[in-house]
Amino acid sequence: MAIARLKNSKIAGICCALPDNRLSIYDIGTQYFERSDIEKVVKSVGLEYIYKAKPNQTTSDLALDACNNLIDGIGWDRNVIDGLILVTQTPDYILPSTANILQDKLKLPKGCVPLQVDLGCSGYVYGLWLASELISNNTCRKVIVVAGDTMSKTTSNKDKSVMMISDCVSATAVEHVEGCDESIYSLYSDGSGAENLIIKDGGFRNPVSENSYVLIEDEDGNCRTNMNLFMDGMAIFLFAIGEVSETLNKFISDFNINIDDVDGILFHQANRYLISMLAKNANIPLNKVPINIEKFGNTSGASIPLLICDTLRNDLKKKDLNVVMAGFGVGLSWGFAKLLLHRGIYTDIIFV
Repeated sequence: MAIARLKNSKIAGICCALPDNRLSIYDIGTQYFERSDIEKVVKSVGLEYIYKAKPNQTTSDLALDACNNLIDGIGWDRNVIDGLILVTQTPDYILPSTANILQDKLKLPKGCVPLQVDLGCSGYVYGLWLASELISNNTCRKVIVVAGDTMSKTTSNKDKSVMMISDCVSATAVEHVEGCDESIYSLYSDGSGAENLIIKDGGFRNPVSENSYVLIEDEDGNCRTNMNLFMDGMAIFLFAIGEVSETLNKFISDFNINIDDVDGILFHQANRYLISMLAKNANIPLNKVPINIEKFGNTSGASIPLLICDTLRNDLKKKDLNVVMAGFGVGLSWGFAKLLLHRGIYTDIIFV
């Protein structure tokens, strides 16, 4: 377990970019499955709509729009931005790093440090931690954390187990502010569960072959190829209810976090029922647990910043908010953060 208590880093603003392509889960699902099957997914997950990137729209395209909006919205001088962290599982290329490409497209200085991190639903917590580390040790003073994916490009339309996957990319500005409130991070990983959430072919372990595109039907009637995202939903659910639940309780206990003093517990938006169970296991009242998966689907590493921009925006206009973040998913990896969101920070959602 990695623990960090970091000072002098502050979130200055957040912008989330969604594809201007909203789809009803019924319109998608009933092409291949009975309506009753789709209704079961809607009821258990709490899903109504997803956003799907257009054929030629990549993660870096959404990131570029989110970052430009953010930089202009908070009034940062691009010449003094010295860190760029891109957390994504859907880069433009195997190489070079999409973070380097984004640095150039954003017209950031050549002295800006671009880092690319291959993480998904835990990625926002990891990205904020890494930015705060760079700031706390005086490596950087202004960092943009980009987190998100266009995971719909990896899913099979004939696989109802991944129907909730949606596309979104977030950009968060983190800056050095002397004397700013302490932020706390606790990070975990368990690679033994790697095959429970995986795209099996396309890397160097299993290169693309003719067999990579063979459509295979499982016992639940889902069809996918080895180039599609595979998720063992039950294994992921048990991981979350077990490991994530236990370590969340430990995080709250170890750092003497009084839930009464917390304004919001921000869970990765994986599944409405799962989020409710995690809250119950940690004795967290549901009125402190915002949920918006029904509006946007599971947006991977962008789900927590999208939750902030969607559900906390009005509150942040009036007051500071103490929040706890909990991200978990592919890897398997998970992490928690406790930090202060300051009154008046820039928040926006754009559709492109």
